[in-house]
Amino acid sequence: MTIKKKVDPEEMGKELEQFIQSKFGKHIQVLANEFNFAGKRKEVEDEKEEAETVSPSSPDLANKLSFEMTPRQLKAHLDRYVIGQDEAKKAIAIAVCDHYAHVRAKVDQPAAEGYFANYSKQNILVLGPTGVGKTYMIKEIARLMGVPFVKADATRFSETGYMGANVDDLIRDLVQQADGDIALAECGIIYLDEADKLANRVSAQQKDVSGRGVQLGLLKLMEDTSVDLRAGNDPSSQMQAFLDMQQKGKLEKQVVQTKHILFIVSGAFTGLEKMVERRMHHATIGFDRGSLSSAQPSAHTANLLHHVRTEDLIQYGFEPEFVGRLPVKVACDPLSVDALFEILKKSEGSILHQYRYSFRMMGTELEMSDDALYEIAKMAEKEQVGARSLMTILEGIFRDFKFELPSLKVPKLEVDVHTVREPQQALQRLLKAYESVDPDLIAAIETFERSFFDQHGIKIILDADCRQRIVDRAAHKKEGVIQLCTELFETYEHGLKLVQLNTGKTTFYIPESLVDSPKETLEQIVMRSYRHSEES
Repeated sequence: MTIKKKVDPEEMGKELEQFIQSKFGKHIQVLANEFNFAGKRKEVEDEKEEAETVSPSSPDLANKLSFEMTPRQLKAHLDRYVIGQDEAKKAIAIAVCDHYAHVRAKVDQPAAEGYFANYSKQNILVLGPTGVGKTYMIKEIARLMGVPFVKADATRFSETGYMGANVDDLIRDLVQQADGDIALAECGIIYLDEADKLANRVSAQQKDVSGRGVQLGLLKLMEDTSVDLRAGNDPSSQMQAFLDMQQKGKLEKQVVQTKHILFIVSGAFTGLEKMVERRMHHATIGFDRGSLSSAQPSAHTANLLHHVRTEDLIQYGFEPEFVGRLPVKVACDPLSVDALFEILKKSEGSILHQYRYSFRMMGTELEMSDDALYEIAKMAEKEQVGARSLMTILEGIFRDFKFELPSLKVPKLEVDVHTVREPQQALQRLLKAYESVDPDLIAAIETFERSFFDQHGIKIILDADCRQRIVDRAAHKKEGVIQLCTELFETYEHGLKLVQLNTGKTTFYIPESLVDSPKETLEQIVMRSYRHSEES
């Protein structure tokens, strides 16, 4: 028989006081007789007194919520960053704008409880393969709205009582993002990625701590509940509660209401399309056995995730109640080669901007032809991880260039389709061109470039082949490099200034054709500027 040892509260209080004073100083005194062993407060002053619940509100919340975009305007903004996914952007823009209008109305008209009591949030489920822009869209929306935004992976959570984060931590993270402004946090957005990993595929003999258990934990958050900011299993929260009790004689329970927090859940949902295809296939057979041959091809011609129903998600492993709290369901399409090309060339968030900036910092201007970009898009599409593959491809192409070019001070790197396909060969040709030229002659060319800018306010940069040809011509004619450059650029001042007026360009890259036909080269530059002006 096990005998339970009785703990003396006074003795425990002394030990606790020693521990607290070792951490926070001897000015803190522990009143052990105000607590029992379970850590609950004894009713000292009033047996009926309970912990006070505090839910502070922000007096200038209405000023902070200044988002005024319409769904069409919001989608137009997203188009600048995310290529394609039109249906997903429409659905998300509508749901977000509706929810935001509801929150604003709640702030501006707090007395209209009759309407607000029946309002249902448009929590969103976004389905689609990795790298198609799901996270990018939501982060950009949160930035525009000015509300706190929290992104988390569903895989970090476990059922309450087990190792791992608790879903209530999402709300605490939201308050941190709002700098402690609870009222603002109650209008925030929580984005939960990798939600497909929560599908309950555990056998009846096993205990599920990260699937169904987390789904049930999220249910209350997505509907309307109060979350205590002080986690019961968090030592720092317990310590803060203890100190508050010592200083104020009562506990202040800070809570966050989740009613106006918008939840957006996303995932790749690998394998779900097969369930959709099977359901649609059976439905076709059941409707008309003779029409099976005319049924639309599925996975090869369409994104089956657009046809997902609640029954498919339940079969996939989700609780009906969980799916029911995500009324808005949208699917994102895999990125085609054309879409990846558009991302590289037109998206304001293109990874190509990062590489251009990186080369510019080492003194090299990066220029890429459309053929080169399309070739990169084709290579990235084969990776099957969406836009994330673009960085993988670009890194493979440019790694050695970024290693070698800073030492050579190459002013310009022109990338064509051959450079993309055979980067090592292109680099070796570039290195050979620069290493074969006398450094003193290169310095002379750079001196001429600077003097041309000082005299005319126009920056010219001769590419590697042009420099090599000038050095060779100067040696053949037995004249100085600067003298030859002066002769070649004799008529360029007026022509390039005309181009400046047409295009606004201040920097001009000069090809090797200058050496043999300077007049024709200038005419081509001027003609291109007129075409640019007409297109604009």
